[in-house]
Amino acid sequence: MKRRDYQPIYDDTFRHPHRRRRRWLIVLLVLVILGSGVFGWNQWQQYQREQLATYPIRGVTLNQDSGYVDFQQLSQKSAFVYLQATSGATYTDDDFSDNYSRCQGANIQVGVAHTFSFTSSASQQYAHFKDTVGQDTGTLPIRVSVNYYDQYNNNNASMASQGQKLKKLVNLFSSGYQQGVIIFANQTVMTQFVDPVLSSQAKWSAGGKLKSHGREVKFIEYNADGSLSQSNQSQPVSRSVFNGSKQDWKTFIK
Repeated sequence: MKRRDYQPIYDDTFRHPHRRRRRWLIVLLVLVILGSGVFGWNQWQQYQREQLATYPIRGVTLNQDSGYVDFQQLSQKSAFVYLQATSGATYTDDDFSDNYSRCQGANIQVGVAHTFSFTSSASQQYAHFKDTVGQDTGTLPIRVSVNYYDQYNNNNASMASQGQKLKKLVNLFSSGYQQGVIIFANQTVMTQFVDPVLSSQAKWSAGGKLKSHGREVKFIEYNADGSLSQSNQSQPVSRSVFNGSKQDWKTFIK
């Protein structure tokens, strides 16, 4: 009969404290990591609040994903709202018309936004915007959003002609509505694509940091994935600030 190999009792007793110590070290390490994360998040939130304190004029951008918004409530904390209206030559935001109608009467400055398309002509885009919006363009400059997508980026040889298309669209908006146009883009797109054809155009920095912006930057988007809480519901919005003081704002909206 094969002999069974019995381990001494004291050997098992000796190993367990090491296992327990290892478990406690792992737990302690996890707690330290979690604590550091919470501390870092709180520090970032505090930094964000301090930065925001220097920008008294704040607002949001809404689209059909934002859901139903009470504009009277919104006006209590926001000085302006931009409503997504159109994109390219065919797309219309489902909630634009309803949002525009309901924001009337609220104590808030209103702007309307169009997203530039590389695949549609300037005339087609302008015609679609005009058919959709009519004269419901609000009180603020019309916003034209520009983003790279698909093959349309700085490596595309056709971007020079695309820049001329953007310039033509801006001119159509400017002459057709007489209320100014502002270009919304991130720093890369602004530097590579927008500035060569519209260097003096008013700008809105997309995904920008709340500092180090020249006076040509009128708005700064600081949270593209922000939220708005109304009636115990969280709704997605993009959050931005006006790059100036309250007095600058009064001058801007005249």
